[in-house]
Amino acid sequence: MRLSKTFPIIIISLLLIISSCSSPFARTESISDEFFTGTVTIEKNKKIQRYTLSINNEKTGGKDRIFTPYEVFAMHTGDVNGDGRTDICLGIIKPTPFDSVLKKRLFIFQIDKDYIRPLWLSSRLVRPLEDFKVISRGKVSNILAIEKENGSGYCVSEYSWSSFGMRMVKNQGSSLSLTEAQNILSKY
Repeated sequence: MRLSKTFPIIIISLLLIISSCSSPFARTESISDEFFTGTVTIEKNKKIQRYTLSINNEKTGGKDRIFTPYEVFAMHTGDVNGDGRTDICLGIIKPTPFDSVLKKRLFIFQIDKDYIRPLWLSSRLVRPLEDFKVISRGKVSNILAIEKENGSGYCVSEYSWSSFGMRMVKNQGSSLSLTEAQNILSKY
């Protein structure tokens, strides 16, 4: 009898321990363009419980960093807005003032004279975001996104920069399972 009362507590404790052992997202990418040569890093600072996005410009010695208290699920780089500078695309899980639910969002930052500046902070694309990748299209880069459709399906959509924000230019598949959508994304 005693074991049956403590068993749920043991299971919950084990689940909490296992979930706390999962590694936070971390990534470093090297960038080399006409304006910046160096690294971009996203990592969780355990002391302050925030993610740090940092740049280190090897050409000028300049460094900058910004912090976010929200979970990060992806980081990719590419010249999204076509200005010749490499942009930082960050996947963040957060609410917005108009949508209080934690959801995956796409934030795009630019590197401007050794500083990280917001370029586009989305509340969503056309549909709710699941995952994304930056793909090269010649001199510019587009965003290839897995989005949740109504119901249980997913679609893969390609977005390009349009004056201020992202515009869908192509749908690469719809009514897909998550695995099918991830397979399309992994081909790029």
